[in-house]
Amino acid sequence: MGDILGDTYPNLPHWKSMLKPKLGRHLEWHGNRIRVVVRVPPTLVAKAGKTKLREVLATRDPLEAEREKVDVVRRLKAELRGELVAITQTPLIEEALRWREALGHAKVGQGENDQNTVINALDDRVDNLRAEHGHETAHAFAAVASGAATPLTTLLDRWFAEKKFSTGYEEDIRRAISRLEQWCRSAAVPATIEAIQRATAGRFIHELYIEPQVDVTTANKDISCLRSYWRWMNKRHHDKENPWSEQSVQERRSREATESGDKRPFTDQEVCKLLNGISHQREWEFSFFSALSGLRINEIGALRVKDCVDGKVAVTKSKTPSGVRTIPAHPLLEAIIKRRCKGKRLDEYLFHELPDQKVTSKRDRSAPVSQAFTRERRKLGIEEKASGEQRQSNIDFHSWRRWFIRQAVEALEKGAVGYSPWTIARVVGHKVEDGTIEGERLPLGMTMGRYPGAGSSEAMTACVKAVSMPKGAPTRRDDLQPSSPLTP
Repeated sequence: MGDILGDTYPNLPHWKSMLKPKLGRHLEWHGNRIRVVVRVPPTLVAKAGKTKLREVLATRDPLEAEREKVDVVRRLKAELRGELVAITQTPLIEEALRWREALGHAKVGQGENDQNTVINALDDRVDNLRAEHGHETAHAFAAVASGAATPLTTLLDRWFAEKKFSTGYEEDIRRAISRLEQWCRSAAVPATIEAIQRATAGRFIHELYIEPQVDVTTANKDISCLRSYWRWMNKRHHDKENPWSEQSVQERRSREATESGDKRPFTDQEVCKLLNGISHQREWEFSFFSALSGLRINEIGALRVKDCVDGKVAVTKSKTPSGVRTIPAHPLLEAIIKRRCKGKRLDEYLFHELPDQKVTSKRDRSAPVSQAFTRERRKLGIEEKASGEQRQSNIDFHSWRRWFIRQAVEALEKGAVGYSPWTIARVVGHKVEDGTIEGERLPLGMTMGRYPGAGSSEAMTACVKAVSMPKGAPTRRDDLQPSSPLTP
C-alpha cells in the first residue's frame, strides 16, 4: 500500500521517525543508532573538510546517550580548537618509544658510559620539549621514554598499522579506551597501561557497566576491545598479566523468563518456511549459500568469480585468521555459482549488484542483505526473544551458519563417516586449536589443531555433503523478485 501518510502529507515528518524518542542537543538518530553531532564553525569548514563532526555511540538508549555525549562533545570541540595534548600526536609518541628502545639496548649491551650518553641526550630532549610545549608534554614524553608510564592510547596507532582493522572496529576500540580514560580521571586512577591491574579493571567494569545496568552487548564489546589491545601489547611490548582476560558482564534475566536469550540455529521447519517464503532473489540466494557452506554473510558478500572455481569456494577475507580458507562447494550451490560467474571477469564480485561501501564506512557490502533478510524473516513471523527487554532476536542471518554446523554435527551423531568434529571447525573457519563447536570446547587442541596441519579436501568434502536440505525446502526458486542494488 506504500506510505499513505507520506503520500498524502508530503511535508509531514516521516511517521516512522515520529515513533522514536526525541533526542537532546548534539544528538541525532542515524537509522536505529544514536550519534553525537557537533557543527564546525564556518571559519573552519575549509580546514576540516566538512560542516559537522559526527561520532556514533554504542548505546541506543537516549538517556544513556545524554550521559555519554558530554565527553564526546568536549573531545570533538577540542579537536576543532586544536587543543589535543601534544603527547597524543603520533610523531612524539613514536619518538618517545624509540628513546625507550634505545635505553633498553644501552642497559643490555653497552657500558656505563654509553648508558649515561643516552640518558643525557634524553634529558636534553626533554628540556627542549619543555621549552617548546610546556611542562605537561615534557613530563608525559619522559614517562613514556623511560618506561615509567605508558598512556592508554600510546600504542594504538602501532597496533592499527600492524593489524589493518576495519574503520568501524577501530572506532569501537577508540570508544572503549576513551571510556576507560574518562573513568580513570573520575576515579583518580592514572590513565596509563601500568595502572590498570586486574582489580582496577574489575572496578571499572562494575562502576561503568554493571551498576548503571548498561546493555550487556555494549559492555562486552568494550571489554573485548580492551582485552585484544592488552593481548597485542603483551605480545609486542611487555609481558604482564592481561587484566581483561576472562572478564565479562552477564545478562540479568528475570525469573519469569522461561526461554533462553541465546542465539541459536534455525529449526528445519524455519528453514523450510524461509526458503519457501523469501520473496527476493538476492536474499534467497544468500540464505541458500550460507545454509550449505557455513559462510558468514560478509564472507559471501566479498566473494569474487576467481574465488569460486574448480568446484571450490575460497574465502580470502574474514574476521579471523582461521576464517581464511578454501572449502568444497556443495553440489546444490553449483547452479547459483555457474549462473553468477557467467560472462564476468575473474575479479568481479559474485554478487555484483551490491553497492560498494566507502572506505570509512563501518558497513560492508553485505549490509543491505542483512537488513533486507531481517525484514523478510519478520514478515514470515520467524522471531524469538526471551523477553520484551531483549534487544536482538535469538535468530538472525547467522542462524544459517549455525544450522549448517548443527546439521554436520547431527550427521556425525547418526553415523556419517569421512570427517570429524575438527573438520567441521575447519570448514566453517573456526579456530581448531583451543576452539569450540556449538559452545563445546574441542578436545586435543594442540594434537588435532596444530600438529596435523590443514585438513584434507576429502574430509571437507564429506563434511559439506553431509549437510542436506530438510524435506519440503526448495533447492531453487523461479518466482523470485529481483532485489534493487540500492535497496537497504
